Amino acid sequence: MNDSFRALRFRRLIRSVYTKRFSKYGRQPHGVFWSDLVRQQSRFKIIHNQISALVPSGVVKVADIGCGYGSLADYIRETPSCSRFVYTGYDINPTLIATCREHSNLPSKSFSVSDCPLELVDFSVMSGTYNMSVTKDLVHWERYVFRCLAKCWGQSRLGMIFNMLVADKSHISEGMLYHCEVEKLRRRCVQQFGATRIIREATLPRDVTLVITR
Repeated sequence: MNDSFRALRFRRLIRSVYTKRFSKYGRQPHGVFWSDLVRQQSRFKIIHNQISALVPSGVVKVADIGCGYGSLADYIRETPSCSRFVYTGYDINPTLIATCREHSNLPSKSFSVSDCPLELVDFSVMSGTYNMSVTKDLVHWERYVFRCLAKCWGQSRLGMIFNMLVADKSHISEGMLYHCEVEKLRRRCVQQFGATRIIREATLPRDVTLVITR
């Protein structure tokens, strides 16, 4: 099976897994495999702070890749310092996109079914997007992740910001959570995309945020 067919298969499995989860828990963090609201919003704050540091003023176009039920859109709307952010949300799950269009105060065209931005943006951001694997094959999952990142990179004018679960050695857990060996991941990002920084937050010891800039 080549990477293109494998990516199609993974996307189908991801849609199925998230539809089942969302049907069970609904529009809350557990509905998209988040452990709790605090961790969810802590990651959002890191993304917000990094964008604000890189672009201190002016309008910023932000694409939320793997937007789920629109929680980052809600965070941006409720955070005064994010008022200059122009938000678009993308997810490969039509059920989640329909929920975003129904419940968000944004125009329905702000959300689309896709795994990458459909137009040029300043930043692509991914909060937990690649943490839930649908295969135990580490090599194939990492190829899929970098395939997705490459598509987003092509539509990102200034950079990408995304977070990952970390471990001493890359692996996929029994619960199907992908954990990366962070320095190995950083080197690959540098090789494929460019300058990559690692952001750590003491309150999120199992997470890192990668900031890739042009």
